[in-house]
Amino acid sequence: MSFNPNMKKTLETKTKLEKKLVTEGLTKKEKDTLKKLKTKINEAPIDYEGPERMDPNIERKITSRDTPFSSNPAMPTGDRDFVELVSSKRFKDSVENVGRYLGTTAPLQGRNPLMQLMGMAMQSLQQVMRIEFQNKEYLERMAVDLVKKEMGIPEGAMQFDAKLVSGPLSSAEGMRSEPQKPSKEDVKQAFKHQEELEDFADEFEKFNLEKAKRRFINSLIQGASKKGHYMFELVRDELNRLDPNLVNLYGVNQSLMDHLYWVMPDMEGMAASGGGQMGQTSVDPETDPPTVKARAATFPLLIHELIKGVYEIFGTHGLPDDPRQAEMVMGSEDTLPSEIWDMRLGPIFWEKFTAAYPLELFDEDKKHIQHYLFMRFSKLEAKEFFKLAKLINSGDPQGEKVIKRMVDEIVSDLKKQEYEQEASKWEDDDIDDVDLSSLGL
Repeated sequence: MSFNPNMKKTLETKTKLEKKLVTEGLTKKEKDTLKKLKTKINEAPIDYEGPERMDPNIERKITSRDTPFSSNPAMPTGDRDFVELVSSKRFKDSVENVGRYLGTTAPLQGRNPLMQLMGMAMQSLQQVMRIEFQNKEYLERMAVDLVKKEMGIPEGAMQFDAKLVSGPLSSAEGMRSEPQKPSKEDVKQAFKHQEELEDFADEFEKFNLEKAKRRFINSLIQGASKKGHYMFELVRDELNRLDPNLVNLYGVNQSLMDHLYWVMPDMEGMAASGGGQMGQTSVDPETDPPTVKARAATFPLLIHELIKGVYEIFGTHGLPDDPRQAEMVMGSEDTLPSEIWDMRLGPIFWEKFTAAYPLELFDEDKKHIQHYLFMRFSKLEAKEFFKLAKLINSGDPQGEKVIKRMVDEIVSDLKKQEYEQEASKWEDDDIDDVDLSSLGL
């Protein structure tokens, strides 16, 4: 992300003064200046790069640190609030995507562009749905095939039930309009240690850590799946054969809807009421193999829901092993309003997570290892989980080293498992049928 010129100059001045503080010392005036610069940086507004602006209430929540991530232990500390930096980057990306597909960002400007944006989004949606209606089954199969290919999911590893729908959707299964708030006694009973040596404060701390962990995992899931909004570009030729306007219509519709997350006031309230549902996912990890059920209004959204379902299955490894604890954590964090913030910020968290991957994980024959990595990362004990998450979010090379070690362990485990499965095919009775003379035995 690039800073505006004034902020860049402020940061440069601050850096010079901090270096001088260590090497030479500062005068009283310079100390006062450094203090003021630090205050200015910490209170800096969202870093806009053009005339486009967020809804004032959304911006206020970010700058006043009133978001579900503001106190999350996965957020690094620094001169600038990390959620503010991430929000600035995501907003900038949403503006650029609109400009890419619409050819201009003019509709995003002005004091109140919301109604015009909603009208444009609905118009493009209607055009998309008319085209899709004639190619429904083909697009449903294509969505499943694309997700399996791009995620490296082996044939037979999961079942997929994907449908394009035109009617209204109810709230997704397991998602709540508001968080459940267990009583202190419930938390104490669910999270108490067997040794019963810890007091309630420790039990409540553990509950809060598990909630924060679930929140961050949910944001990664949404971040991964929201990237799927633009995977239609990977099948551009196939879509052009259906209709030469379809790809651009997808781009216009997706970019406008993404930008609406930043300009529509009280989207969390609308989500809590169950309104605005254009896609949903449910998973059944008990079937053999696990089943992902996805419903969505458009092809890009169907891809989003399918990816989300896959990662939801992997993400269950991040829940506490105790069923009562797991239910309590999900009841507190799996809410529709919080999901709005996952959609807003999750893509940047996911970008940072995947940026820490060793390059070989993007090879076609290594993509499946990404899933094992996500499961192993999710399964880390909460405090270790946050140590690694903070390293990754801050871009610390140590985070990449830890991820590399985890990948090496996964590859070693898979090779060992492969060897044991192969060895198990040989029964003792079969040894007599093998010619061992060449080995001198």
